[in-house]
Amino acid sequence: MPRNAVRAFAAALLLWSGSVLAQQADTIPRTPLDSLIQRARKLGEAGNAADARRLLDSALKIAPPEGSAHTEALYWRAALAAAAVDAERDYRRLLVEAPLSARAENAMLQLAQLEQARGDRRAATEHLQRFVLSYPSNPARPRASVTLVRLLFEQGQTARGCDALRAGKEAIGNDNLELSNQLEFYAPRCVVLESAPPAPSVDSAPPKDSVATAVAPPSAPPRATPRPPAATTSRAKSDAAFYSVQVAAYDSPEPAGRMARMLKSRGHEARVDGKTRPFRVRVGKFDTRAEAVKAAAGLKSQGIGGFVTLVKGER
Repeated sequence: MPRNAVRAFAAALLLWSGSVLAQQADTIPRTPLDSLIQRARKLGEAGNAADARRLLDSALKIAPPEGSAHTEALYWRAALAAAAVDAERDYRRLLVEAPLSARAENAMLQLAQLEQARGDRRAATEHLQRFVLSYPSNPARPRASVTLVRLLFEQGQTARGCDALRAGKEAIGNDNLELSNQLEFYAPRCVVLESAPPAPSVDSAPPKDSVATAVAPPSAPPRATPRPPAATTSRAKSDAAFYSVQVAAYDSPEPAGRMARMLKSRGHEARVDGKTRPFRVRVGKFDTRAEAVKAAAGLKSQGIGGFVTLVKGER
């Protein structure tokens, strides 16, 4: 082919391709989505977060909501957000739209850090609680467990702190001496709690001698059994305590209800405790810690993580 003909063909091809790109620029990206997201990540690493966010905005507009590219773009837009409120919005959106994705684990951990940074220890605690329960194999779980224990004790929640401490020891193991020592700092606070038995339950059977007194024949010598006043009975009910296995905690009742229904479908006595957040998903009501520990081991064998907690006044 003559040289002039080659030049003419190349020029025509360039004009045609430019026209097509101009017509499709608003609907079709010039590069595949994964390449577009990779470019955005590189821009962010180079310090050009603003341009990175613009690329990610474009990716989110064209990526199928159910696809992995959509999840990746949402995660990196949160990671490169200019303000904490924007990062929080995208992390929460990711947890709702892709709760089973690998990015959901880091999103939950990042939310906990954001809440902690702005001083909301309660919200940070609940995110960390969900993280350590939901993702037992995540490599960040040991350090998250230590932070969770510290936050619980700082808020005066000794019972939950001791439960989290026991779970944290299991997560950390014996290899990480630094984190183990940090947990041991709080261990003395649990000694008194461990030695104190739970308050008697109003649902438990009465002692045998009480039953005998109630059915004794008239000839039996009378025994002084004064009826407790109403206030005492009410106080006994409110002080009733039992052990339970907590498997999750949520900020809203809907996911907590779904988790409880899923556990019930598997034959577990699951329920949602709490009328305001956090909504805790718990299994069983046990009079002794040993029974609760056995139940927790059974749940763990089925791939359901949880920890034993002492519940007061909710039976």
